[in-house]
Amino acid sequence: MTLTQSYVFPLSLMPKHRGQSYAYACLSGIMLGCAFPPMPFGFLAFIAFIPLFLLLESESSKQRASLIRYLYCTFFLYQGIANWWVGSWQKESDPFLIIAGLALQLGHPFFLMLPFIAFYYVKQRMASSIAFVMLPCFYVAYEWLHSLTDASYPWLSLGYMANSMGPIQQCGDIFGVWGLTFLIIIVNVLLFKLILIKDKRKVLGYVFALIFIFSSTVIYGVYRSDEVRGIVTTSPHITVGIVQPNINPWNKWEGEVQDQIYVHKSIMATKGKNTPDFWLWSETAIPFVNVPLNVFKDFSSLQSIIGTTPVLTGFANLELVKDPFKEPLAKPFRLIPGEYYVAYNAAALVQDSSVSIHRKMKLTPFGEGFPFSQDIPWLGSILQWGVGISGWKKGTNQQPLKLMKSNAVVASIGTVICIESIYPDFVRNYAVSGATMLTVITNDAWFDNTPGPMQHFAISQMRAIENRRSVARCGNTGVSGIIYPDGSIAIMAKPQTKTAIIGAVPLTTMETVYMHIGDILPKICGIASCIMLFIAGYTGGIQRRMQ
Repeated sequence: MTLTQSYVFPLSLMPKHRGQSYAYACLSGIMLGCAFPPMPFGFLAFIAFIPLFLLLESESSKQRASLIRYLYCTFFLYQGIANWWVGSWQKESDPFLIIAGLALQLGHPFFLMLPFIAFYYVKQRMASSIAFVMLPCFYVAYEWLHSLTDASYPWLSLGYMANSMGPIQQCGDIFGVWGLTFLIIIVNVLLFKLILIKDKRKVLGYVFALIFIFSSTVIYGVYRSDEVRGIVTTSPHITVGIVQPNINPWNKWEGEVQDQIYVHKSIMATKGKNTPDFWLWSETAIPFVNVPLNVFKDFSSLQSIIGTTPVLTGFANLELVKDPFKEPLAKPFRLIPGEYYVAYNAAALVQDSSVSIHRKMKLTPFGEGFPFSQDIPWLGSILQWGVGISGWKKGTNQQPLKLMKSNAVVASIGTVICIESIYPDFVRNYAVSGATMLTVITNDAWFDNTPGPMQHFAISQMRAIENRRSVARCGNTGVSGIIYPDGSIAIMAKPQTKTAIIGAVPLTTMETVYMHIGDILPKICGIASCIMLFIAGYTGGIQRRMQ
């Protein structure tokens, strides 16, 4: 069956020349970029791929080189519109950050196009309908694989586009953000087939499928949201004070740390006697004070300044190394001659005489260390950039931190540091381990005056929905606030201001489908994709032998 026999409108909708093909590719990329948070046009996600589908069905994409160029245009624009800010385009910006941002802009589109390469591979060897059926699996499997290993970067998962879609985003507690990606691709495919279908008898089938998908997701979302709000109302609450110090990130590692601590104290003092159950400070709020605090975790000097209210703060945790020759990230410790240390980006819950520590387990690729440097020793010396402590070591233990009062556990806190929040299964592990709330501490000040900090906040909203846990979020310059288990914002501090906010945080023990099954959907999609690619390769080989 030829193209003109298959569709009613091939001549009017299909691109007719190279310029129009590029226009279609660009249109898809622009819509994808505009659908990503914090842009309010999430609905565009449901139609964003249709121009690209039309292009892939046309004669313009038959040449492999042309296909790659068109796909690169689409995802170059998607990457550029949604993620242009990664280069940290500020006057103080470190050259390394600018180079990394440019490398991401130029290189990441090649990764983003991989699901469509798989789609086209199957489409060339099997029926087109099979390729379209498999595309959601290819895309979800790719996004999940892109969240694995030290070099992962799952920031641009399509499912986050549901952030502005009201009840639909509530479906994230079933299959996580991956399920919402699957939904977006499925709707694009059905709408594309509906637009170009020839057999009018099939129109009702596609219309019914679309109505069923949207009605069921909306009904579930409204029901689930109401249920969650009811549970939140009856749940125990604690109060959390969030301190947003608004300290220049380029200067904080060079300035007097004690002064920065007093900045936090002065901001807390603005709340007078309105004392929360604990204060939340941002990522690396305490760079390096002294050996007792940063090496031996003796926070008595901090407590003498800020008082008796517990504080959960980011800090640089240094650990002395017994055998530096077996530790690729070991550095000489100038304050203790002859000693070596490794550095962890950590968080400490300081209360009474006890200190609980979480060491960051997911490091920012190329920003906090060279990927795989802890497994391949010589890679550790490649990245030494000019701000803060480069070459952080990964933590290995993930457990909620316990907030105590009168020898009883008041709250079990899943502590997330910066980019750890973009890994759904990592955050899910906290809920499974009994966390009754989540905290996210970050320093997004490198990207002030860009969409980056608000995108990061939107990702935390998805984590709240997936696990039905409240999130208290503290950023050095923002975005700081409290997120309820339905993803709604309870309170938010004005970004780029020195301020403190105090809000009630509900403690929940709700269970979700995603908590129980985890990343089962992308794993199934990955297995199905491998099987289909093998079948397509085998079928194509038979066809070539028969020619």
